[in-house]
Parts: sequence; C-alpha cells; structure tokens
Amino acid sequence: MGRITLIISLVLILLAITPLAISLAFVDTNTYETVYVKPGDTVWQIAAKYATDKDDVREIVFEIRKINKLDNNARVHPGQALRVPVKKFER
Repeated sequence: MGRITLIISLVLILLAITPLAISLAFVDTNTYETVYVKPGDTVWQIAAKYATDKDDVREIVFEIRKINKLDNNARVHPGQALRVPVKKFER
C-alpha cells in the first residue's frame, strides 16, 4: 500500500510541475524597442544597429518583418514606428 501511495504521489508531483516547465520553456527572451523610421532607413540598416557580433542581421530582419507584419520587400516609410527585438540582459 505504501509503494502505491508513493508512485501516485510522484505522478501527481510530475503532473503539477510539467505545466510550469512547459510555460518557462516558451518565455520570450526578447524585449522590444520602438524605432521610428527616418528618411532613407531600411529594415536592414535598422536591424544592423541592434545586432551584436554574435547575431546574424538576417535573423533580426526576419524578426522585425514578422513582428511588424511587413511583406517580403520590407518597405518602410519615414515616421513609421517599428518594434525591434532587443535581447534582455542575461545574468
């Protein structure tokens, strides 16, 4: 009887912990900064300003396009507000 109780307790603990673990796995690691497009700006130039040595500018361009629902041309206009992903400081 004690062994069955232990097994049931372990199963219940795992079921309680699993949703928390899953939700933490999908936590967004980015914050967003609003950038206003200036005359002559392109999405590529804006993305390059936010890229670090470890980043691929193409990935940042892709994220900017996705977040802002831009088409494949990613044309932007002066004064347009764009959300740009900025990585959180990791400790």
